[in-house]
Amino acid sequence: MAPAFLNLKKVATGLHVPIEFERRGQSFLWDSVQVDFLWPEAGAEEIGTVAKNNDSLVVRLQYGDRILLLPGDAEKQVEYTMLSENKPTFLRADVLKVGHHGSKNSTMPEFLKALSPQIAIISAGEENPYGHPHEELLERLERSGARILRTDRDGAVQVLTDGHTLHVSCYVGCPEPTLISGTAQEPDHRQRNQQ
Repeated sequence: MAPAFLNLKKVATGLHVPIEFERRGQSFLWDSVQVDFLWPEAGAEEIGTVAKNNDSLVVRLQYGDRILLLPGDAEKQVEYTMLSENKPTFLRADVLKVGHHGSKNSTMPEFLKALSPQIAIISAGEENPYGHPHEELLERLERSGARILRTDRDGAVQVLTDGHTLHVSCYVGCPEPTLISGTAQEPDHRQRNQQ
């Protein structure tokens, strides 16, 4: 296992904090929020010695009519697997935290089309050494019609919802505050289907 994880495990054990490993197919309800894990495939016993992008936790959150997808650093291979294992209606999301800080190897066109997000948020540091977000990814997002917000440009991005309306604001100041009401799509009512 990775040294950082081993250190975290040691600290957690010392504080009597349990460590749980989530994997795809698991879900729970948390204060009216449906939480579904779409990835990783591997369990705790299969964690490698070096963390990989495709070991990322991919989480789908649904509160009322609103859905957010948090894909971590998962790359295109994981996206294609999720596309093949889930109904398109289950993958739709109002808000997408863009995968892998805006790398060109994530948020592929097919995945983006299935999600159809209204808002795409990229978490990337200003002048980061990786060049994130990648121009190719930005072009994909532009073509999708999603409103793009970036932490390197807009500061911290906050998304609030009551299950019907989305209110999006930025620390530095979004180009224009966003209030989205109405339903982007019908709620899925647990339409997930392993194919």
